[in-house]
Amino acid sequence: MLAITQTAAEALDTIVASVPDAPETSGLRISPSTGGDGQPGFRLDLAVKPEPGDQVIDGPAHPVFVDANIADELDDKVLDAQIEGDRVGFMLAQA
Repeated sequence: MLAITQTAAEALDTIVASVPDAPETSGLRISPSTGGDGQPGFRLDLAVKPEPGDQVIDGPAHPVFVDANIADELDDKVLDAQIEGDRVGFMLAQA
């Protein structure tokens, strides 16, 4: 199952808190996407609830929802974040 670092959990908490009227159940959803270069990649969006079939990973305050089509691919990964000022960058690394 995808692991979540403390830094990523704190970044997600900050993002959800910055959205007016965001429900406490809101989380980060990771889904498949295609990059600008046409290569497969991942899309990260703030979501109010998981989509049907999503894998739900409980974070300290907010969950991460992983699209069922990529859950196996992310099974051995760690979601981390880098925070610079008011910017957050999420990254996936090998566990």
